[in-house]
Amino acid sequence: NRSSTSDIGARVFNSAAISLTNDTVTVLTFDSERFDTDTIHSTASNTGRLTATTAGKYIIIANISFQDNVTGYRLIRFIVNAATIIATFASPAVATAGAATRMAVSTIYSLAATDYVTVSAYQNSGGALNVLAEANESPEFAMMKQVG
Repeated sequence: NRSSTSDIGARVFNSAAISLTNDTVTVLTFDSERFDTDTIHSTASNTGRLTATTAGKYIIIANISFQDNVTGYRLIRFIVNAATIIATFASPAVATAGAATRMAVSTIYSLAATDYVTVSAYQNSGGALNVLAEANESPEFAMMKQVG
């Protein structure tokens, strides 16, 4: 494992829009990496996961933009090991036609080695709705181990 003074973390994104079925919680997937310093993410298997290979406290962040639609509400959340919700952000859809609903969620959480985190999204617009692919903005998912 890495020394406690080395950067340990990953930031990943999806290069294409992700379609979300109405009224269904969906784990987002990520096909590309901005960086990964500790084998935290795989672009080949379990692409929705960021896995702690080094135990510690991690800052976990996600940013997503939902396709323009003024109906219903939107939600994003983090889940550890497909069982424990550790952070949620929910909001009504942006009520301005032509404007995407943009959301971010963050938390700090202690992870054991092999614990993994996913980010899920939900929308209830009445039909399928995309999480937009926007350079450096959406969908983005990251976690960095705190030093010390």
